[in-house]
Amino acid sequence: MMETKNSAQVQANIPNASLSSYEPVKISLADAPSAEAEQLEGYKRAMAAMELAMRVCGDIDPAIYEQAALSIRTQAQAQAEAQGTTLSAMLVNQKISLEQYERMTALQASDMVNQGLALDAWARHYGIEPSEEDVMEMIESMAPGHEKELLEELSQDPAQLEALSIAVMRFAANKHLAATAIVE
Repeated sequence: MMETKNSAQVQANIPNASLSSYEPVKISLADAPSAEAEQLEGYKRAMAAMELAMRVCGDIDPAIYEQAALSIRTQAQAQAEAQGTTLSAMLVNQKISLEQYERMTALQASDMVNQGLALDAWARHYGIEPSEEDVMEMIESMAPGHEKELLEELSQDPAQLEALSIAVMRFAANKHLAATAIVE
């Protein structure tokens, strides 16, 4: 079994993030795509996390947002290269200027970081600890049919294992958040 981070260990990563309120979030499913229950649950979790992210407060180092944006851009560059092109060429084909792309990735990074911080704070507040079921559900979503291989691969790299541990903590917090959400 994989060892996961507990809420105190996650808090040590970014100590100055908290939420302005720990009340259940209010979400609307009016715009939810008509889909299977599993897809609807995913939509509900995404909407709840976005709503909760608006409550993040505290002295958050801007470098955290910049690092997240750089990571998004690096991944996009790697994807472009895997397709035999460059990020610049992809942007030209999509008629997106480099300035627009950088603004878009900065906004995406801000949303991503705030959602992570919000879920970390939610987990701390409610004492949420991921279960073995949470770990396996996360692994299954990442590599359907290849869970054992993925766990073995991740266990060889401490940085990836730590990232997975944090992701599982946030996954468990997001499940709790969605379960307690007030659907309007």
